[in-house]
Amino acid sequence: MVSLCAFMSAPPPFDAVLFDLDGTLLATERFWLPAARVGARRAFEELGLEREPPSAEEWLSLVGLPIKQGFRDLFADLEHAQADLILARCTEEEHFAMKAGGAALLPGVTEILETFARRGVAMGIASNCYQGYLDTALETVGLGRWIEEARCLESPGIRDKAGMVADLLDTFGTRSAVMVGDRAGDRDAAHANGLPHVHLSNGFAPRGEQVECEAVIEDFLELAGTLDGRTRWIEAALAAVGFDRDRGPRSVGICGREGTGRALFARDAARLLTARGRPTKVLSAERPRPGRALAGETEDPARAPLDGEALLEGVLAPHARGEAVRWRPPRPAPPLDLRGEDTLLVEGPFLTHPRLRAGLERVLLLEAEEGLRLRRFAALEGSPEALEWVRRELSAAERALDRRFDPEKAADHVLNADNLLGAPRRGTPDEGS
Repeated sequence: MVSLCAFMSAPPPFDAVLFDLDGTLLATERFWLPAARVGARRAFEELGLEREPPSAEEWLSLVGLPIKQGFRDLFADLEHAQADLILARCTEEEHFAMKAGGAALLPGVTEILETFARRGVAMGIASNCYQGYLDTALETVGLGRWIEEARCLESPGIRDKAGMVADLLDTFGTRSAVMVGDRAGDRDAAHANGLPHVHLSNGFAPRGEQVECEAVIEDFLELAGTLDGRTRWIEAALAAVGFDRDRGPRSVGICGREGTGRALFARDAARLLTARGRPTKVLSAERPRPGRALAGETEDPARAPLDGEALLEGVLAPHARGEAVRWRPPRPAPPLDLRGEDTLLVEGPFLTHPRLRAGLERVLLLEAEEGLRLRRFAALEGSPEALEWVRRELSAAERALDRRFDPEKAADHVLNADNLLGAPRRGTPDEGS
């Protein structure tokens, strides 16, 4: 496990970390089980029911689910109004217990949240609870000291946990984020938004619930080192293309198809290099947008979408001569002011084309499984039309270029980008099998 001191020494691997609440941050079983039993007895008396309360395992299986539907499923033999009354009484007892000091954070949570806060990482909560419970949790255990934004099923415009995550990303203004939780629903919300998911294995996932994820941790203190796996992954890739403490190429292309995460990879690589005393700038070579011809007036797909000659003559050639560059791209894109001594990372598609490749000292190629790439792209763009365009038109152009110029031969290093945490993707074992 990487120490917190080591984690503090590099730029944060993510701008934001999003958490589930119950079973992830809160030791919910400490107050939920007794509160649920008392609340259920009260409700049974009001309803004139004589029945045994659910088992501890059944009560805990509700944690992390949309709570109203969970109660209706647990008490499927009752009318919805009756199940809702049981929920209301259990919720009342739960709030009483939390305010009386029954709520507590899981071990390691305080240390990790404090570490993230000191490093400027934005933190949010996405929970399938209701506003009163969320407010009580933020207040009684002090989560409000660290959590900047929190969403629940009663948040405006929210229908499910995936929507909570999407709203938090919009609020924080970043796609550089990871989701941490203990149930399959947390994984679903993360993946629906194109984010990696870290599964907390000692939470409330019931026996047999499989949770595909990018990383598994057994306790919260493992989280810092797990997220720092992204930093180690990027550092290893930089070393593979020639960067070390004192030397390295002055220009590197970061290429790959849509959904490989190349833009954030280039940004984070530049941050790492700059933090290690090598000032680095990123130039994003704009890809074509839906509706724009890929080839335009030429059959060369590298020329029209990227304006390769302008990139070569306006940036790569003068930078190779050690000259300062003031690049003002013709299309809407961030300007670039590059000193002669700066390292340049160019991220974009088609960089393995021989004309563009010749202007770059090194090229790093990111690859990822197609279904995964399209899922990430769909989460980023949010448009069925854009997804269909990538699947058909852009992918066809990329395949045509690949047939002419093998990208793996043109690249100095090929990096598997299936897992943005820098480890093999995995799932939790099915304990019920």
